[in-house]
Amino acid sequence: MQASKQDSKQPAIASLLPALAPGSSMDALVASKQDSKQPAIASLLPALAPGSSVDALVASKQDSKQPAIASLLPALAPGSSMDALVASKQDSKQPAIASLLPALAPGSSVDALVASKQDSKQPAIASLLPALAPGSSVDALVVGCGPAGIYLAAQLAEKGLKVGLVGPDGPFVNNYGVWVDEFKALGMGGTLEREFSETFCYFQEKKETRVGRAYGRVSRRLLREHLLKLAAAAGVQYMAAAVEDIQVAGDGATATVTCSGGAALSSRLVTLASGQAAGRFLRYEDGAPTVAAQTAYGIEAEVQGYHEAYDSSSMLFMDYRRHHSGLWDGAARHLEPGLHPNAGEGLWGSSEEVPSFLYAMPLGGNRVFLEETCLVAKPALPFAVLKRRLERRLAAMNVKVNKVHEEEWSYIPVGGPLPVGDQPCTAFGAAANLVHPATGFSVSRSLRQAPEFAAAAAAALAAGGSVQQVSSAVWQQLWSKERRQQAAFHVFGMELLTQLDLAATNDFFKTFFALPDYYWRGFLGSNLSSVQLLVFAFLTFLYAPVGIKAKLVSHLITDPAGKYLIDRYLAQDDSSSTTITSSSSSISSQSAAAPSSSSNAKGNGVSASSNGSSAPEQEAVLPAAVAADASSSR
Repeated sequence: MQASKQDSKQPAIASLLPALAPGSSMDALVASKQDSKQPAIASLLPALAPGSSVDALVASKQDSKQPAIASLLPALAPGSSMDALVASKQDSKQPAIASLLPALAPGSSVDALVASKQDSKQPAIASLLPALAPGSSVDALVVGCGPAGIYLAAQLAEKGLKVGLVGPDGPFVNNYGVWVDEFKALGMGGTLEREFSETFCYFQEKKETRVGRAYGRVSRRLLREHLLKLAAAAGVQYMAAAVEDIQVAGDGATATVTCSGGAALSSRLVTLASGQAAGRFLRYEDGAPTVAAQTAYGIEAEVQGYHEAYDSSSMLFMDYRRHHSGLWDGAARHLEPGLHPNAGEGLWGSSEEVPSFLYAMPLGGNRVFLEETCLVAKPALPFAVLKRRLERRLAAMNVKVNKVHEEEWSYIPVGGPLPVGDQPCTAFGAAANLVHPATGFSVSRSLRQAPEFAAAAAAALAAGGSVQQVSSAVWQQLWSKERRQQAAFHVFGMELLTQLDLAATNDFFKTFFALPDYYWRGFLGSNLSSVQLLVFAFLTFLYAPVGIKAKLVSHLITDPAGKYLIDRYLAQDDSSSTTITSSSSSISSQSAAAPSSSSNAKGNGVSASSNGSSAPEQEAVLPAAVAADASSSR
């Protein structure tokens, strides 16, 4: 069969190839194909001696005209951190901020840092308010001597209540920035030390976004002085102490507050306005997204070159341009596509980077408050990173720091669970989670809501009832169903921001400030109702580019914050339940899954030594950093 298919025109292979003798190796076959015109490699390259390393082979190719990298760059010692690499790029003409500030000795407490910011013109609280004697009984006791605590005490006393104020006697040390229209509406316009008629932002190179709204800096001294005058006029009494224990009496009629030094006070309503430290006395809802953080590092300094880099007659609210990635002085002034990897929109390599922005207040002459801020992140962006970015950003903008007057660290826990409404102790300000989750703003909101809180408290106390009943009525006013829905929406926005890279963040804020003023202003000020927030969401979706639209839809459908938002809007009850249990007669031993809400124990009225709440542990986050009942510098 096979023979019938053979083709006589196809010659046998053996007639075309030389025979391979029995026992021959493959080398013989290869040798038969060698071309005498192709010289052996060994005849062209120097021999590599047995035992030689590959370095010998590489060395044979070295060009004496190309100098070794090691001869041009300083050595990076084994075990060195990235800081060493960054340091090698620093400009000797730009002194490190640390070289312009007094050293903080090892082992020094944060009090030493805060003390450097104290204002001798801020008088002691005890010199302005009458003393609250140990053993006193009052209608309402406010714990915490920051803006929210002092103002709330004044508002409660104006309702005819006997009010006590407890907390350490310290100054205000924060830098408070506020929208001028909001602060003047509160009757606080006289405390502003500087106003800017215009506010601007940068969300891309060479294009300002002007928002058309006045911004102001609050005088710490004037604000504290004004609030204490209100408290004094209303008859608030004061004790300089920290609260160590709170217990409800067996009959539920009063609560006994034990202070440092053993002093005891009795009150029918106890309100904690002491920021982070209040968490050990409070209970919070289950099922909410976890706490995020806004962190910032700033300096108030004499500088050179700011007027050339920015409009010094206006407030710089956000500069999200990535100038901290500049590789040489003045790089930000000469960004040209194609000449530098960070040129153009400055987005090269930024997809995995946590965004941060420059916030700057010109204060007259060459004095400027400069702050590198991470709006919100999980986990918190460390201070060391923010400080390095600020220094490199200023160098890239040719802004030279000549003298630092103040240095600021701000750590603001944002979002997280809300307090439950069935507990015998109330809270206010940052302790009650009145910090806006998506912005970090809290001061104006706390001052605005204090009169409402006081009215509800006065009505509840007048109606009689137990400590628990009075407290529940006040919680109902502070965190009603409507306000819990609003908070869930704000948390949804916060969670979205934590997931955006720099490019998407810029797209989001260009969309945000393009919305009608009523909506973006209302969102920042926590002034929109739950229904108006849905309109805000619709407009944002309508105005946003396709990429942001997709992220919004995905976030609502797949992120736990979306479920939290939907559950809140569909909830029937006015308060949250919780699985955290506590004794009805003692609230001193509760552990708190609380959002820590202050970056400074200075002025908080709760003993921090036994604080059961804890902020997320982050690199370089100070145990107590910059303010009293609210760490916001906004």
